[in-house]
Amino acid sequence: MDKNENLLETIDILYKQVWNHSIKERLIKHSNYKWFRVYVINSVEGDIIGFSYGYTSSSGQYYHDLISNELSQIEYDRWLVDCFEFVELAVHPLHRNQGYGKLLINELLREVKNKTVVLTTQSNNEIARNLYQDLGWGVIKESFRPENNDHTYSILGKVLI
Repeated sequence: MDKNENLLETIDILYKQVWNHSIKERLIKHSNYKWFRVYVINSVEGDIIGFSYGYTSSSGQYYHDLISNELSQIEYDRWLVDCFEFVELAVHPLHRNQGYGKLLINELLREVKNKTVVLTTQSNNEIARNLYQDLGWGVIKESFRPENNDHTYSILGKVLI
């Protein structure tokens, strides 16, 4: 198994522990998007503590188009033109509340050259929303419901440049 396959397997194992389903196929697909980035934190023993990833958001991508349908033209121009899409953040349950989430977000975005960054999170996920708010993210839209989804999400954004 090469290094990338091993990393993919490791990320998938953690994702299953956190969200109870696989991320492998989606991660493989997204790894081909423009400016795809992934950041991983491992323990001293080499076990994965957490990861984050994202890419440049572009027309024709599923989530870009889904979000754009929720925004006015002014909001679209402000948030989705020259945008980095923050797709996933996962921290192993035994390592939460130790600053790893902030580190994963900040390190992933450190060299991003896009004007803005957007993400979605479940509207009732107060822990995640507070984390993002502490890092300067603001609400773009509340009560966003992706297709075929029982949960309500919020679209959050942050100006990078």
